[in-house]
Amino acid sequence: MELIVSLLTSPWTLAALGVVAVGIYWYFGHIQQRCPHCRRFVRRAVRGWFRCPYCGRQYHRSVPRQR
Repeated sequence: MELIVSLLTSPWTLAALGVVAVGIYWYFGHIQQRCPHCRRFVRRAVRGWFRCPYCGRQYHRSVPRQR
């Protein structure tokens, strides 16, 4: 138990968790986007128009937030 506590409070472990958090943030920022209508995460529209699988409305990456 003592090993687990020391591992979780280690600066190296906290730095590794920070790197993982930045990677997840990058993924959601570059691969995903929020639907401007229902605000759920959907695939990023690189070109053209996509249809949201949740609300069924079309979106483009340049469509401003509706709500």
